[in-house]
Amino acid sequence: MKKTNKKSIFFSVVLLFLSVLGIIGVGSTMTAEAKEVSLVTGASVQYMGYSTHYYYYVDGNMAYCLEPGKLSPNNGTYSSDELDKDQLLAKAMYYVYGGPGYDVYMKPTLTGGWDQPDRAYCLSHCILSYIYDGCDSNSDGFKGLNADISNAVIQYTNAIQGWPNIPDTDIALSQENLTAFFSAEEGVQRTEVVTCEGDTSNSLVLSLPEGVTLVNVTQQSRLQGQVTVHGQEQFYLASDVAYGNGTSWDSGQIKGTLNQAWRTLVVKTGGGSQDIGTGQLLTVEPSAVSLQVKWMERPELMVEKHADKTGKTYQLGDIVTYTMDVTQQIQNAVAKNVVITDTILTEGVQLQKNSIVLLDGSRNVIQDAVISVNGNSFTIHAGEFLQCVELGERYIVEYQMAITDESVIGKEIDNEVVVCADNAEEKKDEEKILVEKPKESDEPEKETPEIEKPETEPEKLVEAKSKTTAKIASVKTGDQENIVVLVLFLILSCTTIFVCGKMNAWLRKIWRK
Repeated sequence: MKKTNKKSIFFSVVLLFLSVLGIIGVGSTMTAEAKEVSLVTGASVQYMGYSTHYYYYVDGNMAYCLEPGKLSPNNGTYSSDELDKDQLLAKAMYYVYGGPGYDVYMKPTLTGGWDQPDRAYCLSHCILSYIYDGCDSNSDGFKGLNADISNAVIQYTNAIQGWPNIPDTDIALSQENLTAFFSAEEGVQRTEVVTCEGDTSNSLVLSLPEGVTLVNVTQQSRLQGQVTVHGQEQFYLASDVAYGNGTSWDSGQIKGTLNQAWRTLVVKTGGGSQDIGTGQLLTVEPSAVSLQVKWMERPELMVEKHADKTGKTYQLGDIVTYTMDVTQQIQNAVAKNVVITDTILTEGVQLQKNSIVLLDGSRNVIQDAVISVNGNSFTIHAGEFLQCVELGERYIVEYQMAITDESVIGKEIDNEVVVCADNAEEKKDEEKILVEKPKESDEPEKETPEIEKPETEPEKLVEAKSKTTAKIASVKTGDQENIVVLVLFLILSCTTIFVCGKMNAWLRKIWRK
């Protein structure tokens, strides 16, 4: 490279600074259409015995000559063509000196002073010229370069091919209309996984309602409130199963944060002079998306209660077995924290507390159920989640009650069950049974079943009640016809004895005479 004086270097740096400002300051009034552009030639820059110019002013943006073997064009107005952003020349213009990607990707790798503005500009000019020549090994871009710099041009060209594509302002979601479903593994309702389709430098900012969490699968994070999702990241929304109850949430229009697009132009100067390449950032209207979520339906509980006898008639001393069937009726719903409360409303009976058991739909005992008893009432905290009955889920409660007091003979015994959940209306059911009066019978005495002693009564009082119950249950009356025959038999026996006595006395008198 030929020497230049300090004044020339200062002038070049100033022009370079102004060119960068020109790139940054591109306004939203610029369009992406190819059009007539104004070209103004800047100061020359020396490299390896050759020189090029800072073409700072292609509509106010820095530019590069692309054909070193041709003459420099004059200032004037020329036609331009816009390159597709996927073309290598457009991509290289984005990453070389003056482009948005230079500071992050190219500059950190430059050594030996090539990171200085004039030298970085010259190296970039050679790279662009090499690419414009179709990456030909005989490209004019290599003119005046030694082997090391020529290799550097090729290496940077290859590197640029592997760097990220020019950011695209378009952004989208793989799904916009979502329906939440129950995740038993996570214990929440959630949506399907959504992919944010767009450049990694672009993003969406969502304002989530209270109680909703965005789970970023890519970043392995859980976020609430104002959350940001970048292009190529995957996420889903989650919430408590009791959230929403069939309502929907709409994000409204969400715009991408990337509002600048890179445009590359090739200026055709004609007349045997060099073609010129330039790139510029345009402020554009960002892409917009929306997201809708239909939360899980409100659950609906159902409870049915039955006593063990079809006729629902019992006697004093009987043990009654009750069965309750608790289900959730809505298909896309889950009842949270189901609580079952059963109360015997009639006095004269005794709840058998040790008989209470909670079963699942397969009639397996639910071991972790919490059961509390208070007199003739009990409450079961059944479980955290109850899904739809169509999936085979239900709670089955079984327990026993003893009929212990004579006061209920001839009366109905009533009890009621109430089922509720955090996110469902409570449901009730009741079962009434009749206690019949004892029937007279010659059947053997019926053995009275063992009855649990209530914790609240003294043992002697319970023992007395048990004896009374057993005594009443064992009373049997005889058949009336059998009693009449027995009485007649006794009368005839007495008559016979009396007649026999009289005859014996008469015979004795005769023998004496």
